[in-house]
Amino acid sequence: MAASQAELVLLFDVDHTLIDGVALRARLDTALAAAAGLEGARRFWQTYEAVRGDLGYVDLPETIERFGREAGDAALGERAAAAVWGLDYAGCLFPGAHASVEHARGLGLPVIVSDGDERFQRHKIRESGLEAAFTGEVQICRQKEREIEAIRARWPADRYVLIDDKPGILAAVKSAFGELVTTVLVEQGPYALEAAGGAPPDVCLPSIAAFGELDAAALGAG
Repeated sequence: MAASQAELVLLFDVDHTLIDGVALRARLDTALAAAAGLEGARRFWQTYEAVRGDLGYVDLPETIERFGREAGDAALGERAAAAVWGLDYAGCLFPGAHASVEHARGLGLPVIVSDGDERFQRHKIRESGLEAAFTGEVQICRQKEREIEAIRARWPADRYVLIDDKPGILAAVKSAFGELVTTVLVEQGPYALEAAGGAPPDVCLPSIAAFGELDAAALGAG
């Protein structure tokens, strides 16, 4: 059965948009140091960057597997896995994240479209409470700007709003959707000041909490 068409769908990114990725990494670094020692934590992040370079996206399960394999220590890999899967992800949400989702629900249909590996992103979104907040409306993409048609097919709408921390992704989606999308840059993560190489965002916000101040007209949907 084809999905019914909504008037407005609001597409939310997760990392550095709803979840404070800097705080999450700091907490995870502390947990890894406790589990694997300072040197082990350093090597874990080296493996993390190597995996991201090889695959083109963050993959925590692959990082954990490779880390344990390269260390030649299964127990070390298990401790690293426990640190990753056992982290308090709800404690890493930005202030105002849940309120922004509720505000979006008053405007249209809020959904999550997040980059990363399926298993870890699902875990993080579930454990942070975001899956429940979005009533299960979640799609994980390895690179969302390359899966535009799949997103539109799953959530057909008259208009879209994309809320993200990366100017390049916003510009790519604007190029694909044209005037059907309003792009919102949340300037609270390490990528927010990167050059987009395309159309500038339609709206810039200092934080996700400020999203609650926007009405339909400000989002081009009035």
